[in-house]
Amino acid sequence: MATRERSRENRILSNREIRARDVRLIAEDGANLGVWPFFKALDRARDDSLDLILINPTSNPPICKLGDLGKYKYDLQKKAAEASKRARETRIDIKEVQLRPNIDTHDLLTKLKHIKEWLEDGDKVKIVIKFRGREMANKEAGFSVLNDVLVEVPNAKLESKDMQGNRLTAVLFQGKQNVKEQQK
Repeated sequence: MATRERSRENRILSNREIRARDVRLIAEDGANLGVWPFFKALDRARDDSLDLILINPTSNPPICKLGDLGKYKYDLQKKAAEASKRARETRIDIKEVQLRPNIDTHDLLTKLKHIKEWLEDGDKVKIVIKFRGREMANKEAGFSVLNDVLVEVPNAKLESKDMQGNRLTAVLFQGKQNVKEQQK
């Protein structure tokens, strides 16, 4: 039942489905033709072999456009796809790297390589250093690993650093100047 209601809400009304006495008519080229009685507007659409498409049902009188319904739906889909594409391009992802306080140097270098790649792509990087058991007594080892990461990635800025329970988390991002320089 709920999906049927949603499909009715998103449905584009056209021709005889429109329930209004008068409509503001827009030509196919976008020119405003003024307020017309509904049936005269419908006759005009049929004479031109076009559809009468309800554009804005909330205005008084409702706004209708002369045009091809299939082409109108296609254009709406294209606009929605373009908008979602722009939203994906501007989105900043947060990548996560998990480390241990006694990580081997080669493992750390591999993780640093990933961190640098992600920062260059414009993503934020969340570094999580997990402590187990007696490692909690030597928290300085975890902080020194975090400092090593900050030293090895000089263009990274520290957004936040937090110790919660047995986890030390830090969020890194690349400074705005560096991102702009790379895009040029």
